[in-house]
Amino acid sequence: MADNFLTKNRIDLGQCLPFGDGLALDAYPALAEALKARVGPEAARLFAEPLLSRGNDNVAPSVSWYSDVPGTGQPFGRLPAAAQSGVTETLSARLKEIEPLVHDPEVGSLVAAAFHVKDPDDIWVVGGQPVLLNWGMLPAGMACDPASRTVHYGRTLGRFLPLSVAPPLTEAERDETGPIDAGTAAPRAAVAAGVAGATAASTRSAAAQDAPKAAPPTPPPLPPRERLGVPVGAWVPLVILLLLAGGFLAWLMIPGNRIFPEHRAGFSDPEEAVILSEQVNRTLEERVQTLRAALDGAMCLRDGTLLMPDGVTIEGLLPPNDLDPATGPGMIQDARVPSLVPPGAERTQVASAGGATTSLLDHIERRTAMVLVQGAGGLSVGTGFFVGPDLLVTNYHVVENAGEGGIYVTNPALASLKPAELLKALGPLPATGGDFALLRVEGANQPAFQIHSAQASQRLQSVIAAGYPGDLLKTDSQFRALRSGNLDAVPNLAVTDGTISAEQQMGIGSEVLVHSAPISTGNSGGPLIDMCGRLIGVNTFVVQGPLRNLNFALSGADLVDFLEGTPAVPTVVTSQCAPRVKRAVAQADAADDVPADLPPLALPKIKD
Repeated sequence: MADNFLTKNRIDLGQCLPFGDGLALDAYPALAEALKARVGPEAARLFAEPLLSRGNDNVAPSVSWYSDVPGTGQPFGRLPAAAQSGVTETLSARLKEIEPLVHDPEVGSLVAAAFHVKDPDDIWVVGGQPVLLNWGMLPAGMACDPASRTVHYGRTLGRFLPLSVAPPLTEAERDETGPIDAGTAAPRAAVAAGVAGATAASTRSAAAQDAPKAAPPTPPPLPPRERLGVPVGAWVPLVILLLLAGGFLAWLMIPGNRIFPEHRAGFSDPEEAVILSEQVNRTLEERVQTLRAALDGAMCLRDGTLLMPDGVTIEGLLPPNDLDPATGPGMIQDARVPSLVPPGAERTQVASAGGATTSLLDHIERRTAMVLVQGAGGLSVGTGFFVGPDLLVTNYHVVENAGEGGIYVTNPALASLKPAELLKALGPLPATGGDFALLRVEGANQPAFQIHSAQASQRLQSVIAAGYPGDLLKTDSQFRALRSGNLDAVPNLAVTDGTISAEQQMGIGSEVLVHSAPISTGNSGGPLIDMCGRLIGVNTFVVQGPLRNLNFALSGADLVDFLEGTPAVPTVVTSQCAPRVKRAVAQADAADDVPADLPPLALPKIKD
């Protein structure tokens, strides 16, 4: 199963083209295998992998689309014109390589069905590569009408591989049409006929006078039903969706079903939660399989070091070697990426200014701060992090209700409460796709996080969440002192670790990272950091489930976009994380410190 989730859409099963005893979508494994064997792996990647749900009385059928091409996707038509050129060449070349299989007696019908996509926007670009969604589908009523299908093909894949007629879906059509003439411009004329029949007719007449041979027959205009308005029945899925969404929002209003404020509902579509749970479960299953395989092949050395099957320690370090001082206790080495278990944050080293190193914990603490907001509803607490000497980022919802009481920031390096000024804000999340605020902190001169811009999937990457969760502040004596008026009191920063479970596009352009590092109220606006100390996300909300909570962070890429045009000039890096780890120093046994020449200790006898 491909692991890069692209999107999900509701479908009408009547629009899915049949194949064998089921649907063409059901035969994706056979399609991919045939394309890999006869054309090549790139041809198979052209078609997104479907996960079909046939629905029930309450939920409409839907398809979740996945690809093993890494990166986020978007419809081809939304790309700038300059970016479309290279994709056009790639797609045209791949379709031309695949097209001969349409006539193959074994897989021809399946490939022909895959050459039909429901809409021009189903041609996507993922990581710079073309990927087809909603293949094996046609608008209602078109499957049995070859002429209309040819017009539709001209509007979709025909722009990249012109054919005289649409790929035949039945043996009868294949026998009637014979080999398809690839390379003709007839589909474009067919499109024109569907839009303006009279103009196309005059054009064909003029072409016939200039050409010695008759032009290929042009399909007739679209049947009247294709130009009619949307049937009443087509609104039924939308009504069902609205009812489901309304029920889900009502559920969110019930106390205990959410952790963060009411304006920040996680999903507008309840089925998004189902998709996300599937992704998280799949990641957990992969993790379990990896750990089991490592456990089966692991061995314990005489000094207690656990060696993995690939010859490194569980933290990704080379095993100790008496002949190599660099592997001795206390030495700093690069860990192999990825390690089976993340190295301890107290021993993970991060380079700082001037070439010196510091522990990852100290690195995080100097760059993270508590944000306090005094509004009409009283005092609220969030978290922020520095992106410049006196510039701090937090969530919009942390500061949106700030009143005359103002916004304040503190951390151990600041040593006391500092007033902050709001410079820029983007929110709320459901309406804008962002939840960011940029503050200027008076008197601050703090180091800033680098921001990591991922070039590949970050699933299963080890991460640390830092912040000031309300559950811990309730028992923090420093926080009680701060609330009592001691402005020099600094509460303790809490850090939790985990891994990234899923990456998802949510809402209107929000890119989110779902991770297992526990967060709660008070973590809002705090940093999500990799094991190299780079910021990869902004912790923003939690969705509480019956078995586990899903922790969400807005992506670092979205943060970089938000900071454009502001005084903040963050350092953006793209390299993969390779943690530097200080080797553990073994604690000496007490007996090792006893001189050998001392007599044995005389213990008093214990009476029975």
